[in-house]
Amino acid sequence: MTHRLLTLCALVLLGLTGCATTGLEGDRGSIERHVGENRQAAEINTELAAGYMREGELKVAMEKIRRAIRFDSGYAPAHHVHALLLQRLGEDEKAGDAFARAVRLDGENSDMANNYGGFLCSQGDYERAQAMFRRAYSDPLYETPEYALVNSGRCYQQAGDQAQALAQFRRALDEGARQPGALLGVAQALLETGEADEAAEAMRRYESRHRHTSRSLGIAIAIDRAVGDEQALKNHRLILRGRFPDSPEAQALEQGGSR
Repeated sequence: MTHRLLTLCALVLLGLTGCATTGLEGDRGSIERHVGENRQAAEINTELAAGYMREGELKVAMEKIRRAIRFDSGYAPAHHVHALLLQRLGEDEKAGDAFARAVRLDGENSDMANNYGGFLCSQGDYERAQAMFRRAYSDPLYETPEYALVNSGRCYQQAGDQAQALAQFRRALDEGARQPGALLGVAQALLETGEADEAAEAMRRYESRHRHTSRSLGIAIAIDRAVGDEQALKNHRLILRGRFPDSPEAQALEQGGSR
């Protein structure tokens, strides 16, 4: 009996006392079918978990994702969804472990790298966060590098590096970014670096393309004050109070804050 055959026998022990050479191919096929079925079950349960998480059914989502991992612990998307769910539940240490495992299992998945970067940034681990964002937006096959660039910019802002933040937001726009985060990021970074007139122009571009949120109105009000545009300030205050009266920005406005 060859070493290869002995190894296979050890792997497929089913309570038998021997292993016949004539069953080699059948055993291999059985193993492959079993692995394939487990992967399919993991995929289905991962999709279900993601769906339940979107619907806010977090307990059911956790049951499904744990089931997915039991079926196939090497399925990277399952660990990715598990990480997102744990992060949402505030279990940051476990979420970090799950993110790291997902990225180890599939180092070429830029969506995973981007999301892991966002998590690391939220934990104040800026250097590793930027490494993950870089992995994502440098991937020539990644269809949406602008998302990773915007996240990178926001992370630089959080770290207090407005110059790098501005550079990343502008790169995102060069990549054709249409999401509001890129233009809003440029406006805020320009304001923070003392370029108020340029910030006001960026805000006008934002307003021509996107509907205001409470956050964007808070930034607009700060820009209005910086450039001394009383009419724009009045308009933005009215919109904030009318549409987002309970927002943190509206509360700050009532207390005399700039945001």
